[in-house]
Amino acid sequence: MIEELREVLTGRLVTPADPDWGTVRPAWNLTVDQQPLAVVEAAGPGDVEHTVAFAAAHGLKVAAQAGGHGATRALDNTIVVRTNALDDVWVDSHARIARVGAGVRWGTLQTALDGTGLTGLPGSNGDISVVGYCTGGGLSWFARPYGSGAGSLRAAEIVDGAGARRWIDDSTDPDLMWALRGGGGNFAVVTSVEVELHPAPAIVGGRLMFPVDQAPAVLAAYGKATLEAPEHVTLWAYLTHYPPAMHLPETVRGKSFCMIDGAAPYDPEALATALEPIRAAGTVLVDTMGPLEASGVVRITQEPVTPAAIALMTSTFDEVTPELIDTLLEYAGQPSLIFQVQLRHLRASDDVIHPGIAAADPAAQYMLLAASILPVPELVGSAEQALGALKEAVSAWHAGDLPPSGLSTQGSLQDCFTEPDLARLREIKQRVDPVGTLTGNYPLPC
Repeated sequence: MIEELREVLTGRLVTPADPDWGTVRPAWNLTVDQQPLAVVEAAGPGDVEHTVAFAAAHGLKVAAQAGGHGATRALDNTIVVRTNALDDVWVDSHARIARVGAGVRWGTLQTALDGTGLTGLPGSNGDISVVGYCTGGGLSWFARPYGSGAGSLRAAEIVDGAGARRWIDDSTDPDLMWALRGGGGNFAVVTSVEVELHPAPAIVGGRLMFPVDQAPAVLAAYGKATLEAPEHVTLWAYLTHYPPAMHLPETVRGKSFCMIDGAAPYDPEALATALEPIRAAGTVLVDTMGPLEASGVVRITQEPVTPAAIALMTSTFDEVTPELIDTLLEYAGQPSLIFQVQLRHLRASDDVIHPGIAAADPAAQYMLLAASILPVPELVGSAEQALGALKEAVSAWHAGDLPPSGLSTQGSLQDCFTEPDLARLREIKQRVDPVGTLTGNYPLPC
């Protein structure tokens, strides 16, 4: 039956019968052994329309995927539509908007903004697709002054559950726009978006690295600095243990650090002032703080862009207390299967919170994210056990719902939305996809 779809596509249909299935099937996160029914490498929006219409007619499910950073096993037995070829980028710097296809990554869009004095709202990794990021909430370096990635979504070209393609915005379908801003791929396959751009006349950012044994003082200084920093300054903190891998630079290979990353879209002096007490709290081993182009923002964290086996744990909290610091050091202060623990300062100013956004800007002040980067996927069970122990240890400080883009592979939209919001999402789902053809990484709970 699935072979009939091949006849109407301009792009490529790949099934388990094809010789390259083993290389086409996997998601970016190799711990997620996704087992789709087939993969459609869409050549354009028309292929998306054909695929969704075919699936709806045959009682199948469709899931969109650019790179697969946020993949879960919820995509098993679906037709996965890869949107990488939908790679158009159009920027209107005067109107401060960009229109990008569903395959465009943040690194590409930010590069297109170099020299414009503008920025999008990227997160920590330039390989994440703009569409997947915005529809999943979007935790940005610039969320504090400008809000979340989801809030920057102004319009979208979608294919609904019947295979019909159209442009929507807040004037034509405000409910669906609300759902797309954080509800993920459950409501439509998004083939293109229009996002708002923001002033960034003097971006500055980078990383400070300290010996890990100075972490208590550095993290305490970080906690105080985040309370006092102006809203356009964002600071993230890390405990990181580099493995003794030969491909790593000798300066970090097999070593552990406490690190502080920072960024601001303007007023470099404000970031420098915020960092002063942190610098004074320890011995700075590496200092990359300095001016950045828009494209440099997505490289601050130096996250990997090639596929990797990664297990994650996330939580929220409101204050960097001595007790929290002690707990983090107890569970993640020494080399183990936990490669890194991150503390991300989240809270945006109340006047930048978008009213039409399902994934409301987080109420918590901080997100905790712990990651295991595994040399082989077979270690995922042991890594998840270690991450689970850390999650339990910090549960006393949990401070509210996670944004959807903060979910681990074990998460659920119930961790992100109130029951009234879930009910509204279900109503919108019933209208735009009544037979349930479309699904996202985190399906809408019944």
